[in-house]
Formats: sequence, C-alpha cells, structure tokens
Amino acid sequence: MNNMQKSFMETGGLSNLIGIVNKHGAKKVLIVAGKESFALSGAQEKIKKILNNIEFFVFNDFESNPKIKDVIKGIKLVRLMKPDLIVSIGGGSVIDMSKLIRTLTPQSDDDYLNYINNPIKLTDKGLPLVAVPTTFGSGSEATHFAVVYIDNKKYSLAHHSVKPDYSIIDAELCYSLPHYASASCGMDALSQAVESYWSIKSTDESKEYAMEAISLINSALYDAVCGDKKARCTMLKAANLAGKAINISTTTAPHAISYPLSIFFGIPHGHAVSIILGSFFVVNSNYKDYKVSDPRGINHLKETMNNLFDIFGVKDAYQCKENWECLMKKIGLTINLNELGITSNDDKQLILDHINIQRLSNNPVEITNDILSKVLIID
Repeated sequence: MNNMQKSFMETGGLSNLIGIVNKHGAKKVLIVAGKESFALSGAQEKIKKILNNIEFFVFNDFESNPKIKDVIKGIKLVRLMKPDLIVSIGGGSVIDMSKLIRTLTPQSDDDYLNYINNPIKLTDKGLPLVAVPTTFGSGSEATHFAVVYIDNKKYSLAHHSVKPDYSIIDAELCYSLPHYASASCGMDALSQAVESYWSIKSTDESKEYAMEAISLINSALYDAVCGDKKARCTMLKAANLAGKAINISTTTAPHAISYPLSIFFGIPHGHAVSIILGSFFVVNSNYKDYKVSDPRGINHLKETMNNLFDIFGVKDAYQCKENWECLMKKIGLTINLNELGITSNDDKQLILDHINIQRLSNNPVEITNDILSKVLIID
C-alpha cells in the first residue's frame, strides 16, 4: 500500500512536469482536467508552455463525482490515442477520474465492477500518473483509492497501484479558486483530518498527519477563503497531510453519509461532509449510550476525543460542535439541510438508503438508525 511517490511541493512547482515527461521519454501526454478549473487555475496556459514540444490532448468530458460511464469514455480515449503518461490537473473528482482510468485501462477484460470489488485481480499498474491538485481539499493525490459511482451507488477502488506515481503541489494553481469552492474544499480537508484521527483504523503515523493538518487548517482556513495567497499555500500543504492521513486510516461516518447528499442533491462534497460532521463530535463522545466499536476500547476513544477538543480549543463535544458550525457560517457555508434542498422525509429516506456501510464501520462508535435520524435534521 505504501508505494513510493515522488512529490514536489513548491510555489511554481508545475515546472517540474517537464522533468517527469523527459524521465519517461513521453512523446504523447493525456491531460485529465476539470472543464472550467483547468483554465481558471492558470494551469492551461502553463501546460502549453511547459509541453510546447510535446503532443498532448485533454480529457474533460465528465461530471463531478466520477461515474463509470465517464471512466469508460476515458479508457476508450487512452486505448485510441495511446499516450505515454497521464497528468491529472484539478480537484478530487478529476484526480480520482485519472486514477480510475490509469488503473482500469490495462486490465485483461472490461468487467470493471469485478476489479473494483476484487482489486486483488488487478494485474497491470498502467501508465505513469502525475497528480496536480488545483484545490486544497481532497488530498486525492496522496491516496491509494478512488471513488466511482455505478447506478448511483458509491464504490471505492482501493489498491496500491491506484496511488499516483508523482504529485505536484503548486500553490499558484489555487490562487484563483472561488470563495465557495475554497470554503467547501477547506472543510473537506478538515473533515478528513478529523475523521482520520478518530477512525478505528488510525495509527500513530496517521494521527500525526491528521493533527498537523488540523492545526494548519485552524490557522489558515478563514484567510484562505478570503483569498490570502500565503494561507492558500498553507491549506494546500494541510490538504496533502489530510490525504496522507486517510490513506492509512480511511474515513468514517460523516463521509459515508455525505455521498448521497452530493449525488442526489448536488451538494459539493466538502460542504456535504462538513454539514454532517459537527454532530459526530457529540455522537463519538457518547460512550454511555452507544457501543464503542474501536477495538482499542473506551479509554482510547476518550483520549482521542479529548485530544481533538484540545486542538480546537474547546472543553467538550457540544462546544466543539458549536464552534464547528460557527466556522462554517463564518466562511459562508449553510448548516441547514432544508436550504440545500433536503426538505422531506422522502429526501431523508433516500439518503439513508444510499449510505456507504463500509465507511460507517470505520466509525469509533457503532452507528444505528436512531443516530442517523438524529444527525439528519430537517427543519
């Protein structure tokens, strides 16, 4: 799982791409990019200059939250154009799309769901992959899994070969990220770090990554959302650390609940996760009424939650939830599900019917239907 990745983390670091191209003797490059972010981030102009003597073509004909039909379009393009290298430039959906394309293209048959459900059957790593984030949220450049939706059901392809071979963390590409996207992405990174810290799969290493990420985000998020370049550089580093954390621990209940909010109601991922997460400071601190599922026991969970309260500068779970929701409002994210189009019991049931059970099982307390109903509050 810990396949080595070469990382470049510096302002203006996209210029390192030509060295990677030359290393692999690439004559033809596939760029997987966002429809708007590629130009908005400044990456498009930079790529034209960096690859001015290299043939490259752009694949951006896909939706956010990767769908298998779009992955198949990308696979067909790779088989037709036969590039030597894939470069992914964008947010989490874009990078996940490139990871899926690179991993599934070279397999011996087109039964993609079989490979997703049984990644041990993956036999060929695929083309070299460079991941270049243009947001400070997903940390996808640092992880060995990729989300894909098949018939509106969320799957995750997890295998060491999914992780990009290179990552280029260039803050210049985040300078033009709009206010709402900055807020949503920033809360995604913070949510990942928090969930990684309390995950039942956490380790000392993942907790170090997560705690450093939380500390950096606490110091920089508001200024980053307001457009401060130095703060955006800090957030990009924090998002990468959060990605490294969940690469070890994976995520937990808030992420599990968030996916149907995004897929059925169009709520951007980071906003969807963060609107759920605040309540879980309380849920995961309720050792008396809920069953602790972390095999390390109640005392370990108490210590974990108390450490989180300390870094957030609060005394208990309720204060932490309140501060979390105040932070969201401060950066312009509503915490009201009703305002986001989730208005009826039918809407609530649709979400409950499509929650990712695997991620629920990583939560440090066992999640019941009663907990889910209390978390999904419709005013």
